[in-house]
Amino acid sequence: MNQYGARAMEHWRAHAPERVAAMEDPSWFFTQLGQEIQAQVTELSTRLENDRIWGLEKQSPREDNYLPEVSRRMTAHRIAEEVVMSQLAWIHDPSLPLDEARQEWEETRPADEALISWAERTQDSPYPQYSQVELEQKALDWAIPMWFLEGLLAAEIPGQYAREHQEVLRQAADVRFLREVTGTP
Repeated sequence: MNQYGARAMEHWRAHAPERVAAMEDPSWFFTQLGQEIQAQVTELSTRLENDRIWGLEKQSPREDNYLPEVSRRMTAHRIAEEVVMSQLAWIHDPSLPLDEARQEWEETRPADEALISWAERTQDSPYPQYSQVELEQKALDWAIPMWFLEGLLAAEIPGQYAREHQEVLRQAADVRFLREVTGTP
């Protein structure tokens, strides 16, 4: 069992001992979970390292670039660990399967259409209805990059812009769900 499986087993034993006790082979389960976590951390870390959205993309090659490169990779790895562990291990109530928690969250979360409607109302207003601080807060609340929010406001048809950037909205929904499940702001 790798470090992720061991950490998950410890967490579940503390938060859902009845679920662990009901498992036929907890060691096998957490070994498999640890391997899944490791694979997802590796995959997500690589994606983060190469995705402009997160600002962790590789800088131009230079001779004195060693420490920034190590820092960039470590940051991507730590973020990936946090996200994946939040999805698969750190849930406050492991007795509720993640897919059921996600379905429940999807049924009660604000729809992406609320963000689109906000952009349309803002565009229709003769006066700016937001400050830079408010925009940054909205981006943080919705877990979307500022460039997306600014593009949404500048788009001729915000709904079409949102459809063209559906992946950004999907990733933002994932982040918001993880925030709620893990209880992190």
